[in-house]
Order: sequence, then structure tokens, then C-alpha cells
Amino acid sequence: MTEQPGAEPPKYGERRPRPQYGEYATPQEQAKIIAQSLPAVSPLLVPPVDGRPSAAGAPQPPDATTRVIGPVPAAGRRPRRWDIVLTAVLLGYATINVIAQLLTKDTLATIVTQFFISQNIGQYVPTALTASLGETLNVITLGLFVLTVLVTTWMLRRRRVAFWVPIAGGVTATVVALVFVVILLQSDPAFIAYMDRSGK
Repeated sequence: MTEQPGAEPPKYGERRPRPQYGEYATPQEQAKIIAQSLPAVSPLLVPPVDGRPSAAGAPQPPDATTRVIGPVPAAGRRPRRWDIVLTAVLLGYATINVIAQLLTKDTLATIVTQFFISQNIGQYVPTALTASLGETLNVITLGLFVLTVLVTTWMLRRRRVAFWVPIAGGVTATVVALVFVVILLQSDPAFIAYMDRSGK
């Protein structure tokens, strides 16, 4: 820009007046005018220097590269009504069977006797081994039942599928009973003679 014709230059020691439109301005004055015409910058957009907060402790925006570490709330599981009902029915059935077995006391003898009758083997005569294995079976069955109830309760409180726990406990008790029955059959003379006759 050029000075307007007729304008008097400032005298020595006087401050130069602010140039008007069309008048000559120094580079410093031009930069100052441009800076004053720009909108104010928000303190949130000014990055902190050496970790110090800007604008008198104004909150800083979260850094996109900074990961927020904290406890993540677990998604709640809705209780499954069908699982609760089915589990309760299975536990009730298991309770009845366990009580009946404990009251009978000679469960193994009853099972072997029924097997002898169905196969026409003859009459089964209980022995000391029958009583010993029968008591052991009752203790194992009661322990499995208590463990089943505890595990089932623990899973239901955490809203997990628990109906399979009573089933697994019942299958385990049945397998143990079958093993004891096989032991009794292998030690019974009448059953051994029956197997010899069947093999000929």
C-alpha cells in the first residue's frame, strides 16, 4: 500500500497514528491488525506445555491416544425361568431318590436280587461284602447329592445354566452303583455258575 497524497509525515518523536485503509503500514502493524481481527482461541484447544494445565486450570480434552483404564461393569444376565424350574424339579427328584436309598439301606442287595430274578439265575444270598459296599454307596451318594446342591446353588446365583448339574450328579451316582453291582456279581457263586452254563 502507498501513503495517500497530501498526508503529512509524523514529526520526530511523535507516535505514528494507526494507518487507515489505503495508507502504508509496516509489517509489524499489519501482523498486529491481522491478529486482532481473528477470533479468540478457546483455552480447550491450546495444548498444555510441560504437563501444566492451560487457561488457569481449565479442563483439558481427553487425548485420543490415551486409554482410560477402569473397571468395566459386567453385562447383567437375565435369569432363565425355564432353567430355574427345570433345575428345581431335578433337585426334587434327586432328593426323593437319596432319601429312599438312605432309608432302604440294602439298595445293592435289592438291585442284585431283581437282576437274579429277571435272568432266572436263582436266589441271591447277601454277604458281608454286600453290606459293606451298600454302606459305602450310601455315603458316596449323599456326598454327591450335597456337592450337586452346592454347585447348582452357586451357578443359579450367578445366573448361569444349572439344570445339567443335577443330571451329572445323578449319572455319576448311577455309574458308582453299577460298579458296585458288578463287584458283587463277580464274587457271587450262583452268578459265576450261571455264566459258565451260558458259555457252554
